[in-house]
Amino acid sequence: MAGQLLVRVYNVGLGDCIYLRVPDKNRDVHILIDCGNKFGGTDLLGECISHLKEELDETETNKKRLDLLVVSHPHEDHHKGFEAEFFEDIRIGNLWLSPAYDRQNPNAKGFYALQNAARRALTNLSAVAFGDLKEEVEELLSLSKDEAIDMLCNILPEANGIQPRYVSTGTPPEQLQIFEDPTIKLSILGPMEDIDSYYFGGEGLQVTNRLNASAELSDGYDSILGDPGSVEVKLPRNISTQDFKNLRSRVHMNALALAEIAGHAVNNLSVILLLEWHGRRLLFPGDAEWHETRNGEVKKGRANGSWNVMWQERRADLSRPLDFLKIGHHGSENATPWTSKKLRSGKVHPINQILDALLPLPQPGQLASAHAVASTKRTSRWPSIPNAELMAELGRRIANVRAEYVEPPSRKSVPANTPQPQRTDLEAQLTDTPEKPVPYLEFFFS
Repeated sequence: MAGQLLVRVYNVGLGDCIYLRVPDKNRDVHILIDCGNKFGGTDLLGECISHLKEELDETETNKKRLDLLVVSHPHEDHHKGFEAEFFEDIRIGNLWLSPAYDRQNPNAKGFYALQNAARRALTNLSAVAFGDLKEEVEELLSLSKDEAIDMLCNILPEANGIQPRYVSTGTPPEQLQIFEDPTIKLSILGPMEDIDSYYFGGEGLQVTNRLNASAELSDGYDSILGDPGSVEVKLPRNISTQDFKNLRSRVHMNALALAEIAGHAVNNLSVILLLEWHGRRLLFPGDAEWHETRNGEVKKGRANGSWNVMWQERRADLSRPLDFLKIGHHGSENATPWTSKKLRSGKVHPINQILDALLPLPQPGQLASAHAVASTKRTSRWPSIPNAELMAELGRRIANVRAEYVEPPSRKSVPANTPQPQRTDLEAQLTDTPEKPVPYLEFFFS
């Protein structure tokens, strides 16, 4: 619809691929946020990009014009779809990447030490693990492949004659102005520029070394985990049977623990975008997480959640209601700042202040006006995504609710007849062809 802002959320399974068409002074500005999925191939992502091209204006070189590409963070459910062939006839004007992609960032030495330690531990473990453990390790290694990072940091920028911009709250505002109309504003609310200080407490290197210590207890994982092809594992002479079992368990648990910590760290370095357009406020938080420890208080010397940091440092930007929320991390419980858990005193957790500010509960006699959407898919690997309790809570606060969705009954699913936000994985149930997934969900704003 001409003159209206369009948000299109493509149905890519468990992942994000979001297109914005933003009316500007004399043109439409075209923005793509992420393109990836988990547990799926790239064919579907290529189809989304082909469909996107139909919206884009042509340049003088007969390529399609994409004014801004934003990649929130380096996980495959957000960047798997950036294949050269998908974008060869698209002209990208600006490329904004999470600072998690910038290996030269002097403020992220601890973060990269953690990432390197996790990858080293997983790679060593992968060489000797087998069965379910092997599958889990390979899945973790696939989250952030070097090929995708090279594509975004080098190949795509070179093909378009641009430099990637690793954006944070420290990026000068003039470098973020892509609109002719000065009243239209695209702000970065996270991550903060000083990554190690805010998200690792300045202790990233020490934390990494401490966590990685037991992974270095042997010359390699072979002696601890054994050769999967052998019938028995030889017991070292200088250790008891029970201590050997404990050591084997600790080593691969440490590798998995390192990977989990690194994964949370990457999520908290998500680029968080706030678009303000003629009084409308739209928030795209990537996979930013919140922490409930210390009652949500941000503290130096500790790892802090991105939402917690935003609430401390950018509260003014979060203190007014939204018109649209892209629900974080596909509906994970730790990516939207709300919990039903009470403090020991019986009071509501302070983190709930954030959601109350962004999506306030309607007063009696009022109707909700905001919209929210979950780009998600419930899987056997992560059956609690999207979180049922969170979906029900959001359903109390927004206009575009669905009480008709039906999931197979389980402790993890949203109960029948419960209003919840629109979801890419279930919207097909409300069409004439419920067996055919809807390709996307669209939202228009005047």
